[in-house]
Amino acid sequence: MASKPPPATTWSHSQARVKIEDVARQAGVSPATVSRVLNHPAIVRPELRDKVARAISSLSYTRDSAGRALKSGRMRTIGAIVPTLGLSIFAEGVEALQNRLSEAGYTLLIANAQYDQQRELQEMRSLIERGIDGVVLVGGSHSPELRTMIRQAGMPVITTYVSRPTSGMPAIGIDNEAATRELTRYLLGIGHVSFGAIANVPPSNDRSRARLEGVQKALAKAGIELKPTQIIKADHSLAQGRSAFRQLITDHPEITAVICTTDTLAIGAMAEARKLGFKVPQTLSITGFDDIELAAQIDPPLTTISVPAAEIGRGAADYLINAISGLSIPSSIELPYRMIVRGSAAAAPPSQTRKSTRAKAVWNR
Repeated sequence: MASKPPPATTWSHSQARVKIEDVARQAGVSPATVSRVLNHPAIVRPELRDKVARAISSLSYTRDSAGRALKSGRMRTIGAIVPTLGLSIFAEGVEALQNRLSEAGYTLLIANAQYDQQRELQEMRSLIERGIDGVVLVGGSHSPELRTMIRQAGMPVITTYVSRPTSGMPAIGIDNEAATRELTRYLLGIGHVSFGAIANVPPSNDRSRARLEGVQKALAKAGIELKPTQIIKADHSLAQGRSAFRQLITDHPEITAVICTTDTLAIGAMAEARKLGFKVPQTLSITGFDDIELAAQIDPPLTTISVPAAEIGRGAADYLINAISGLSIPSSIELPYRMIVRGSAAAAPPSQTRKSTRAKAVWNR
């Protein structure tokens, strides 16, 4: 008679959870030693760390985060709300943020608001209900309701990709306006006087608005004014960059330099320029902002502003960890940007050289 197969292993919520005492018994150490290995491994001798690590692995031990949170009043969880994870500039920052938080024993919860302040408010409410200890936001344009919600929650917050605090909210990032002023001055310096701009400027995107303002201020100092029809507002997509360029060059065929407030828009504009028969940069220069990975790979490579996204993410993590620990923290941290000149920008065509002389004289005052 055939023997019956062994019963299948089943999992039940009633099974006893492995405790820190069980790990200590298995490793032959005290519970205090296990606790030190989990929380401060650097102060424990390597041989003890190895014994505890083997015991943890063999018992499949996991920390009781909920129990620790009840004792400490903290969940060791940070929330982050970004406009979108579809742009590599935000994905890179979030990855660096998560890595640094993980090193400090924190978990990251991520939400995206799609450049919608109402959705951002909903995501914030959801994160607070989950007991986050701090939150990372993007930019300084947030609804009054969201600011009130954060104050009432009494948790630390930092906003990223901008360098100036708003409404008491600390910030870490770059000076977006200064970056495009420098980029515009560069284009003026190589002879351009006929400009156009493609900008992603919804109400929630103060970074892109500051970039557009930087362009306008640099041009105004050189005695050049952008007409409303020389500024095309667009969403952050390649298709929008293409259609915006087509509209811009149709209305102003004299333009020789197009400044875009994101690399995505600039890459779309370059694709449409090529389709319409423009030679970049021989007859038309195009620039972007962000320095996404694709910017250096397209033909010609894109002249742009490099944003230190990973450094912003790590800095935001350090800020919140210090704030939660009660350490001294600054109100803002301004990081350096870099202008990267590549093949998509070159000297203005000879027909504009004479026109640019006056603009250079005014700009150099």
